[in-house]
Amino acid sequence: MNIRIWTVRVLLGLVVVCGILAGVLLLNFDPNDYKSQIVKSVRDNTGRELLISGDIGLEFFPYLSVSISDLELGNCQGFSGPFLTLSGAHLKTRLLPLLSSRLDVVAIDIEGLSLFLSRDESGRGNWMDLATPPSDDASAPDKPVLARDKRVPFLAGLIVDGLHVSDARIVWDDQRSGENFEVAGIRLDVSDFAFGVPFVVDTYARAKRGEITAELDFSAKATLDLDRLGVEDLAMKAILSGDSLPGSPETISLSADFFSTDGRIDNGRMQGLGLDVGFSAQASSGTDINGVLDVARFNPKDAFTRLGLAFPDFKDPSALEEVAFSCTLTKGQDGFAATNLRLVIDDQALRGRVAVHGRTNPQVDLDLHLDTLNLDRYRMHSDPGEAQASSGSSDENIELPVKMMRKLNLNATLAVDSLTVYNLRVSDARIRLTAKDGLFDMQEIESGLYGGQLKGEGSLDVRGQTLVYTWSHLVSGLQIGPLLRDLHGQESLSGSMQSSAAIDTSGWSTMDLRRNLKGKVDFKVTDGAISGVNVSQLLRDGIRKVKGLSPGPQESPRTVFSVLSASGSISNGVETTPDLFLLAPRFRVTGNGQTDLVREVMDFSLLIELAGSQGQFDEGALGLNSIPVRISGPVREPTISPDMEAVLRALGLRGGQAVQDVLKGVGSGLNKGVEGLKNLFK
Repeated sequence: MNIRIWTVRVLLGLVVVCGILAGVLLLNFDPNDYKSQIVKSVRDNTGRELLISGDIGLEFFPYLSVSISDLELGNCQGFSGPFLTLSGAHLKTRLLPLLSSRLDVVAIDIEGLSLFLSRDESGRGNWMDLATPPSDDASAPDKPVLARDKRVPFLAGLIVDGLHVSDARIVWDDQRSGENFEVAGIRLDVSDFAFGVPFVVDTYARAKRGEITAELDFSAKATLDLDRLGVEDLAMKAILSGDSLPGSPETISLSADFFSTDGRIDNGRMQGLGLDVGFSAQASSGTDINGVLDVARFNPKDAFTRLGLAFPDFKDPSALEEVAFSCTLTKGQDGFAATNLRLVIDDQALRGRVAVHGRTNPQVDLDLHLDTLNLDRYRMHSDPGEAQASSGSSDENIELPVKMMRKLNLNATLAVDSLTVYNLRVSDARIRLTAKDGLFDMQEIESGLYGGQLKGEGSLDVRGQTLVYTWSHLVSGLQIGPLLRDLHGQESLSGSMQSSAAIDTSGWSTMDLRRNLKGKVDFKVTDGAISGVNVSQLLRDGIRKVKGLSPGPQESPRTVFSVLSASGSISNGVETTPDLFLLAPRFRVTGNGQTDLVREVMDFSLLIELAGSQGQFDEGALGLNSIPVRISGPVREPTISPDMEAVLRALGLRGGQAVQDVLKGVGSGLNKGVEGLKNLFK
């Protein structure tokens, strides 16, 4: 017999046998009988319940065809409702490739897939128990997920002519943040899929969050390998609509020439709402990735308007109208760094670097330099700092994110060439700050300050049950006149000042901080003047009036002095000053007293001696050598009272009207002088 004829007959016989077996299976095999086994297998492998309400369909010709409908997969423990629901799914695959362990799919159709993702208050997601695939090499976590999955040898041969998903949706419920949204109407079309071969992806979806609805379109050519996903010609567009968007609809687009999961991005770009952001990245040695981010200049005020958001009511109406940002990014296995950082806000530029190292307890390194910063431009019309200053004393609780602060590991250096805040001007400022385990330590504070220098250091300790603050500084050569002019609009006191302080306090409210304040302070002003009053002229003319003489020549309304100094110690919020001293050409003032910083009251005793650095008054003093004065009452509005009875007794007089007029004049002059001194400490 011809071998060819024999071979044909054998093949025909096999076909007939296969046909008979297929017919028997179709007549006698019902896949629905195996529902219970499928449910048990899912329960054993995932711990979740599977409910199949519809039928399972099975066909063998012309393709192996499996269909299922009305399926529901339960949630993991601690979450209610289903995790996944499915209206219907249909799989068609070729028979012969299965004999060689290759899955050659003709079509996959999925309809009505709903995925309910949720996160509880602790941050645990209802998908986490399904996220880790079984692995034969659990000791190699650095390998790609697909490469660790023992199911890959079978999946690697997967070929899908077409995948079609319709009417799918994803619901997100975050109980931790209270955020909820839904992406519905999802359509996904994939053609000619196979591992390692480019395939086309096209998707559409509708998303809704609050009052804003977005229509999303996505298309790309992708290649999926075991160790990475590569995407070419990525194009995504979102059209935002809603009554809260004044310019609705708004279009946001995202594109890239190439993107891959190993970190490569070529010519990435995001545009919309007035923003134009460019980015790119490239894998370097090992797992490091280098990239560039560039945000072109844009107007934040325009972006706020287009989003229907209220723009901050700055005192400067032209504030925050221009912003730009760029940096070079480096991501490594142990962290990331942003170098060549440049942030432009209006006409102010910030440059430097930011780096984060470590995973479990990351260390943050900052090295930033500002050429100029005018914070007054960005103060609100209803500035809470001003409201507090004008309201006098207050007892407000201090709210700080203590838990986060205790975890922060920070090493920061900030330099500012020119800083303006509350009209005060600071130059060449430099601050070095470290934070670890809840201790914030400002080890270095330096700046130029109105012709002088400030050097200081401070700390904030949140490690214990109570906040603890420390501060110390040394000021030298500060010209106090220009400082007061910028701060209060008038130069009530002038001169060159030196000052030092070393104080600490603790507490959770502003009143606690005052009550627990302790330490030492001192200041000394040389070659200065008190504006608005001339105490020397008041004393001179008063003496002349007692002697029956006319007033002397008018002098400038300034009290010139060579030294004004004081030191003090603070304990439990009360400052004690033993050595107040003022030396003028023809008189001097010495004094001592206390200031209660908690109740904001003061009580000082002063002695005005009618002899100064240039001697006594030419007119003589009629035996009057000194005038005792008491200053008491509220710090902001003290009462100044010359001791008239003591002076009259010293002169051997009773109620001399002329002398009383002299003392009243001196008291009025002192009141003006102290008013000027108060401006120093406002």
